[in-house]
Formats: sequence, C-alpha cells, structure tokens
Amino acid sequence: MPESHKMKAGTFFHHIAQASKERRETIGDTIRWAVDLGYEAAELDADDLDGTELLWENGMKVSSIYRNYRWQEKTDIAQMEDHIRLAVRFGAERIMVIPGFYSGEVDEREKELALMHEGMRKLADLAKENGLTLTIEDYDNTLSPIATMEGMNSFLEAVPGLTVTLDTGNFIFSAEDILTAEQMFHNNITHVHLKDRMWSRTGAGDILECIDGRKLYPCAVGDGDIPIREVLQRLLYKGYAGYVVAEFFGSRSYAENMEKSIANLRNGDWV
Repeated sequence: MPESHKMKAGTFFHHIAQASKERRETIGDTIRWAVDLGYEAAELDADDLDGTELLWENGMKVSSIYRNYRWQEKTDIAQMEDHIRLAVRFGAERIMVIPGFYSGEVDEREKELALMHEGMRKLADLAKENGLTLTIEDYDNTLSPIATMEGMNSFLEAVPGLTVTLDTGNFIFSAEDILTAEQMFHNNITHVHLKDRMWSRTGAGDILECIDGRKLYPCAVGDGDIPIREVLQRLLYKGYAGYVVAEFFGSRSYAENMEKSIANLRNGDWV
C-alpha cells in the first residue's frame, strides 16, 4: 500500500488524560508517548479542555473539536461562536456537533427536530465563513435524533454543507449495519471515529445495551466484533486519506487500548 494512501491515526484527548493517570505520569509525557506510538492528533471536547494546551508543544495536532448542544430548547449563538474560535485557536479543520436530544414527549419531536435543524444551519453558516468543515456522527442514545441512518440523513438534507463523521461502533446500537451506513454516507464522509465493540464474547469496561437487547463492551480497535477491516478497506479504496480516530470510552484501561489499537492499525498497514 503506497505511503501516500495511508490514513492518519488519532485518538481522543480524554483517552490520553486517562492513560496519563494509569501510567502515573504527566499529561505532557503521555502525549509524547502517544506520538511515539504513532498517533498524530487528538479529538477534543470543547467543554473539557484542561491540559489540551500541551498538545502542540509535544508534537500532536487537533483533528476535530466536538460539542454537545441543546438546540431542542434554544439556539445559543455565543456558544456556536465560541466553538468556532476554539477550532481556529487549536488549528482544527473541522468541528463535530451533537445537536441535542428529544425530550421524550412524542408530540414534541417534530418541533424539537426543526429547532435542531435550525441550529445546525446557523452553525454551518458560521463554519463556512471560517473555513471549517461541520460534521455529525451517529450517536448511540434512544433520544438522539442522529441514532439511525434515517435520522442522520434528515440533517444532511436540511443543512447544506454538512458532512459525516463515520463512527464505526454506534450504528449497531440501533440494530443497523455499519457497512450499509458507510455505503449510504460515503460521499459525505470527511472524518472517521474507529470504535470497535465486543458482543459475541464478554469484554471489560462499561456495558451499553442496544435497542435489541444486545450488550456491547468497549475494546481496542481491531479486537472486537465490528467489521473494522472491511470499513477501512472501503474507505481506502474510495480514496479516504484523513484521520481515523481510535475511540473506546468506558474502557477498563485506556493506556492498554491505545497501545493495542495503534498496533492493530499498523499491522494492517492502514496508518
């Protein structure tokens, strides 16, 4: 596989911070350890930035900055503008949005969804003005408007310029197939979260129960039951050369999963 066609490995800053506690060292030392492993960038939570100022000085870029909004209640322009400023400050080329959650009142869903579409359109305009790419991902929660392919597509149809962060491990929450999702959203994918899950055998860490009762466990990328290899093959074949961000929230050991994930990706010659 030509070097120029490989993808770039990233992980979440949250995982780095947790790994630093496990390794009993400073965050700066753990960032350097992650860079030595082969991680090029970190994914940031716009509302949890403690320690992130150490990234650049220790050789790591910022792949994306995400934020949870509550647009089903109100549109906060100041919060959006702050999100944009953070992306510019950290040199991120994209931002990701969780637009809010349904209240649970079925009669209110249409109105709540319209408000979330409106908020996304406003942020899309701000992102475009600042040369940023705006993305959404499939989000594994029953009250999320983007927990399914249909829900994701409603936002893509309502918001010009919106793109997809493909999360490999979340569609299964709604009993949907990641390979079908990759095919459906291929032309809109600008970023990737590589999340593997165990379900055919017991794993370690926090348990997530799907809508069909299936229990999912976090694990290193490449160690679980999600068809990660097939997704990567498709992305690479279609020319994707961006970030693939290893994700395993709820893990028993973040340091161990960071090591295993990058090893699996390198062994497969993906990054």
